Amino acid sequence: MKSENRNLSKRIGLPLLVWAVINIIAGIFSLFISSELIKGVLLQAFFWGLIDGILGLVALLQKKAFSLEKVKKIFLVNVYLDIGYIIIGVLLILLTVNSFLIGNGYGVSIQGLFLFIVDIIHYRHVKKILR
Repeated sequence: MKSENRNLSKRIGLPLLVWAVINIIAGIFSLFISSELIKGVLLQAFFWGLIDGILGLVALLQKKAFSLEKVKKIFLVNVYLDIGYIIIGVLLILLTVNSFLIGNGYGVSIQGLFLFIVDIIHYRHVKKILR
């Protein structure tokens, strides 16, 4: 694998793994919390942490060279998906009175916002490399 691809794999994978570990640990605390709102937030943290961890590991363990143009397109699609996650979270917050669902809405919005920031940073970085 080219050095450029290897560095990008680390740049993508490490933040996702760190975020994943933080979220999984936070999610475990949901077992000991009585607040339904906080349980909803932490439930989202736990499951998004699992997904982010898998994605981070795949990025770090990637051995094949990959097309930077394809990676750029994937990040752009992800940016739009992240906006969708944020909107879904806000809708859950605004359209329900159930504390647990409101907490899930906050959780989805937090995860979507984090991924939006990470994906836009990576998109801009790859775009800069391709110039």
